[in-house]
Amino acid sequence: MTTRPAIRISVLLLAIFLTACGGGSLTAPAPTTATVSLATVAKSGQNPQVSGITVELLLPAGVTLRTVAASRQTADGVVSYSGNAAFSNLTSQLFPRPLFGSYSTGGSGRGAVTISFISPTPFGAGEFATLTCDVAAGATATASGFQILNFQATGDSATQFADDLTALFDTPIVTMAH
Repeated sequence: MTTRPAIRISVLLLAIFLTACGGGSLTAPAPTTATVSLATVAKSGQNPQVSGITVELLLPAGVTLRTVAASRQTADGVVSYSGNAAFSNLTSQLFPRPLFGSYSTGGSGRGAVTISFISPTPFGAGEFATLTCDVAAGATATASGFQILNFQATGDSATQFADDLTALFDTPIVTMAH
């Protein structure tokens, strides 16, 4: 039996096309993750000692956070203490200190997370939390795509338990690990 040249060329072109498309798979690539760090920056000449922080962060389109089933609470490990935060080096199995956020999706296709905690030991300006975000296939996440919507820092004082220190800071900064 002889094969026509046109059929052989068509089969060859189809094989090349399928190879170039990753073996012919039509599934979308899996989402990737991005690690985002949050840090406070003290204003010039200031050295505030923080005992509590609340920050609301707007996520870029296509960036989400894993949550506990049927809740807005971020899943274990999505938000963690880091840098200067009091619990960042604590590894106790008896009294673990997980850090959770409240995650919500917005109508604009962008989600937001609110992180709030009180520390038993005051700490200075610098990195305080890290988020592990899911980035949808085709989405681009950059540090500038994250937006601080709300920030409040509190500290202990001799006259007031929760002295508002927010004015001693510039807007917190967002960085991404590459």
